[in-house]
Amino acid sequence: MARATTDPWQVALDALARRDRTCEEIRRLLRRRKVTPGDAEGVVARLVDRGYVNDRGVAYNHARYRREQGRRGPLRVRSELLARGIDAGIVDEVVREEFPADDTREAVDRAAERLAGRHGLPRDRAGSEKLARRLVRAGFPRSEVFAWLARGPELRDAHDDVD
Repeated sequence: MARATTDPWQVALDALARRDRTCEEIRRLLRRRKVTPGDAEGVVARLVDRGYVNDRGVAYNHARYRREQGRRGPLRVRSELLARGIDAGIVDEVVREEFPADDTREAVDRAAERLAGRHGLPRDRAGSEKLARRLVRAGFPRSEVFAWLARGPELRDAHDDVD
């Protein structure tokens, strides 16, 4: 049986071999392993210098994946990136680029269809309101979700016919 390594550098490399990590995620991992803050900062600086860790790249990849998946909106993605310890300035830039404001209506329509699943979009008010709550939890702006809700099933169908 292999022994768990205690070398902070190797712990960080092993973590990066499994998936992309942010600087803060590496710091948290090393803290859990009882690495001193000074040693952890040294490891993170070395990883950044060698290009092994890039918060901006992680943010773009995460946001792009979530956008392409079509089930998460810009507010939820922003929250996820901040939770990963990425600087708010970088997060705002990435979310602005990956979720353009003029695409929001179409994104809400696509997300509603995906979240509704094989049953299709609801035809009654209660079902539409339930789906609207799911869209808000998924991180879409309330104003766009309420606009989607106000269009009603008849208008949403008419909008689909135009496309």
